[in-house]
Amino acid sequence: MKNNLNILKNLSIEEKKIFYSLQKHGPISKSEISILTNIKLTTLNYTIEPLVKHGIIVQKCIGESTGGRKPILYDVNLREFYIIGIDLSRVYTQVIITNLKMEILYKEMFIMDVFCSPDETVRRIDDIVNKAYVNLSLSYTKLVGIGLGTVGPLDIENGIMISPINFSAPGWSNVPIKAILESKLKCPIVVENGVNAAVTGEYFYGVGKGIENIAYLNLGIGIRTGTVLSGKLIKTINDEEDALGHMIVDINGEECKCGNLGCVESYSSINAIIKKFSSEVKKGSFTIISKDVQDIGYRDICLAAEKNDTLAKEIITNAALILGTGLVNYINLINPGLVILSGPLIINSKLFYDECINIIFKKLHPDRRKKIIFSRGGFFKENAISIGAVALVIEDI
Repeated sequence: MKNNLNILKNLSIEEKKIFYSLQKHGPISKSEISILTNIKLTTLNYTIEPLVKHGIIVQKCIGESTGGRKPILYDVNLREFYIIGIDLSRVYTQVIITNLKMEILYKEMFIMDVFCSPDETVRRIDDIVNKAYVNLSLSYTKLVGIGLGTVGPLDIENGIMISPINFSAPGWSNVPIKAILESKLKCPIVVENGVNAAVTGEYFYGVGKGIENIAYLNLGIGIRTGTVLSGKLIKTINDEEDALGHMIVDINGEECKCGNLGCVESYSSINAIIKKFSSEVKKGSFTIISKDVQDIGYRDICLAAEKNDTLAKEIITNAALILGTGLVNYINLINPGLVILSGPLIINSKLFYDECINIIFKKLHPDRRKKIIFSRGGFFKENAISIGAVALVIEDI
């Protein structure tokens, strides 16, 4: 399959500046492009022609007059080109297709069950992509690129998932996911840690626009953290994402999978909540959930808590208290202007989010608290990682 990644990457510096300004600010006039790119109008007039000729940008509409003729407004071509974004996590995998402005044209996901080995997961991704091509009548030649946000630790350079844990299916150790996907989808893949992809998307296109320091948390089977400081994405060794999850809040606390005691993740993750809830039910505690204890999932517990189930509310509240306490330490360390809480736990439990924010407000110094914006899900909500994966392709260009 041929695609347009090389066409866009091979643009001149001036052409990329024009594309970038329109991708983020269009539709705008030539004079506005000139101001944003610092390209003189005389240079801009002939530089913009090849972009129009190749259909990368288009004359969108006529703008309002400021005294003379009404200006022509330009924008990136939203009809001809598309990008694929993939969010591969322990809980689910989601595939989206967007235009050049991150607007979702197609979305489909599947649960990562015991059958989702690496090969089976890639097969399902390929099925979704092929279905989308048919449903949207897309041309292979208009694909700009594919981005993948997944779980760490990662070898980003070689696109290898080193040793992620807690997948339901076996075989997820040392997986060359980039090579497998590129072989199947016939297109170069940009790979990044999922929360790094999400915080990148929110920084450039979401609630983080204009904010230089951002903390992004994805709360699910693990507690994953992406951070932007002074406008730069902070990367950890081996692109691991669980530093906050393994912050110790009780030196004599619950045993964590990492071998330590009292890590935040051992209280505030999906598995920790299910474990605690099941233990209390086995001890005789009452719950409105009618399922057998071994069949109770985190969604059941979150829903029961929203319905005032005493046990579910207590466990969700305690889990949020621990996370909030750890997050206060993290906030004091990096001083973010924006904190985004997202992921399956946040999406399925408003109580969890509210209680976490409540404890942060109680424990955080008032002066610091006033300077922070908190967001449940960010702008892109459950699509943040897959949209962030699309943003990776644009930023790579």
